[in-house]
Amino acid sequence: MGGIAALRSRRTRLARLVLVAAVVWIALLATAVPAGAHPILLFTDPALDTAVTESPQSVTLVFNEGVTASEQAITMTDLQDNTIPVGTARTKKNGTVITAPVQKKLTSGTYRIQWQATGVDGHGIDGEFRFAVGTAVTGAGAASSAPATDWTAAVARWLLLAGFALAFGGLIGERITAAARRENDTLPMVTSWSHYGAAIGLLAAMISGAVLVADVDSPSALWQSGPGLVVLADAAGFGLALVLLALRRPLWALLPLVAVPVAEGLGSHSNVELPIAGAALTGVHLAAAGLWAGALLHIGRAAVRWRSSRPAVRWVMLGYARMAAWVFVLVVATGLTMALLLVPLPALTTSAYGQSLLIKLALVATAAGLALAGRWALRRQRLARVRSTVRAEATTLIAVLAATAVLVSTPTPGTAGAAPPPPPPKGVAVPEGGLAGHIGINLVASKGQVVARLSTPHPGNAYGPGESPDYELSGHLQPASGPRTPVEFRSCGGGCFVAPVTWRDGDNVLSLRAGATGWRGGTFAAIIPWPVQSANDLVERIVKVMRGLDEFTVYEAGTSNTATGMPEPQPLPVDGKTFLSNEPYNSGVAPIAATVESDSGATRLLMGFPAAGTHAEVTLDGLGRITEETLTGPKHVFKRRFVYPDGD
Repeated sequence: MGGIAALRSRRTRLARLVLVAAVVWIALLATAVPAGAHPILLFTDPALDTAVTESPQSVTLVFNEGVTASEQAITMTDLQDNTIPVGTARTKKNGTVITAPVQKKLTSGTYRIQWQATGVDGHGIDGEFRFAVGTAVTGAGAASSAPATDWTAAVARWLLLAGFALAFGGLIGERITAAARRENDTLPMVTSWSHYGAAIGLLAAMISGAVLVADVDSPSALWQSGPGLVVLADAAGFGLALVLLALRRPLWALLPLVAVPVAEGLGSHSNVELPIAGAALTGVHLAAAGLWAGALLHIGRAAVRWRSSRPAVRWVMLGYARMAAWVFVLVVATGLTMALLLVPLPALTTSAYGQSLLIKLALVATAAGLALAGRWALRRQRLARVRSTVRAEATTLIAVLAATAVLVSTPTPGTAGAAPPPPPPKGVAVPEGGLAGHIGINLVASKGQVVARLSTPHPGNAYGPGESPDYELSGHLQPASGPRTPVEFRSCGGGCFVAPVTWRDGDNVLSLRAGATGWRGGTFAAIIPWPVQSANDLVERIVKVMRGLDEFTVYEAGTSNTATGMPEPQPLPVDGKTFLSNEPYNSGVAPIAATVESDSGATRLLMGFPAAGTHAEVTLDGLGRITEETLTGPKHVFKRRFVYPDGD
């Protein structure tokens, strides 16, 4: 009997457990949200891939629906993966906003934000984005994933350095020749070219300013960004020097010219790597190089002009040689220090910056050799040989300045994969997106350019993402009218590419081929309509219309790999509220929204969510209802057709 009683007791306990499990299961079903209803990141502050003039006091994320977040939900690093202290993350406005204070004033440079949160469905979500502080938002980059030289900036910078050398070095050289003329007033005067140098430098600063304003499409970039302030300081230095030279105040003109290497140092790579000390190194290096080249050019002109007076030539050459010895030491010492600071040894031969640095070192060594040869000839009274070596040395120093300009305009190897953010869109932007194999493609087309952001599925869960792969992107553009042309993409960071594009009226077909290490790539063709109209108000109206619908049928097909094709669509009966709960635009807001009329007269609405790597394109009927939708995310693409009951 005892055994039977025990058996009955066990059965009773089992029945109770089953009943409890059933109740819990039913409760979970009652409170569950539709599958796929994950929160979408709408906006960030600082904004995604933009530059701010001052260090932000906080980081803010805005979602389309409520989320929960831990106190360490937001983290920040610089380009060298050094952690930047960020305070406790807090949620606001029913969980749609996460904010955390930045506990350190950020210096000029680019930073990464990584964030984690949990949606109401319990699924973890995460992401990252970049922003810059006091850095120009430019499209400089490479045709591949490695950063390369901005040649327009390099030419402008070479003119600026050459102008500085002529002005600053020329004034110092003039002091040496003036001393010789005081000893022998029969010597003809050698007029300094300093005023020409100041004019060239001012012109170069104006060119750089015009390029910066054109890139950002706003004159405020000149006083609201680090590079803009550098340009203004350069222009002020050369302009004031030009005025003082016109007033015959050459010694006073040296003071504003000193502002040029100071400003260039503050805007240099070295100052980003080692604030203040790096700026000082660069400033001293540029001042010494300009003095070496400019003074030598003036002394060389004097040697040619006074070639009939051997004592005078020897006087000025010896005076210059004594000064040049110390200047050479400064150039070499500061140059080597910056090289060790900016270039890892393996990158000397594998990066554009390292290769340019090797060329500059070779030119400096050549100039040093020519200088030694000239000193040797001077000691032996071979003045004809001295003049020839001086000409060769001056020419080599001009090439040194050109190499310096290239270095200043080339991203350092320490920022490989973290090139400056792309230029902001000009005018109304057109979002587009899709999958190329496993690779997600998110496009933002605007006047004169297209920005593509590539992504791959995370190899781990949302809280354990793997390393970012190396991305490749190439493409062609077939406008509605005109020839098919290649699109020259340049890197703007890991997975980010930017290219100049001229859009023609009508549908422009942008054919892309994307690749990423460790993932299957492929091709993707985007249709970019042009021109388009802003459509932010339309997003809110669509949400209102769709939310009021009781029942309709969605025929949906989705895939995570477009190389295998789309499966057969499946019918899904749904109501408006349930449908919208799965959509990134369910709050009635889209960061980028544009509309265009199709050939059939239907309205196409394009919505982009760059921070989430998501894109939605919908077609509307005359009642404002969605008839077709293509929804693309970093991992999936869905195509949907909508069928409404008769009379709806």
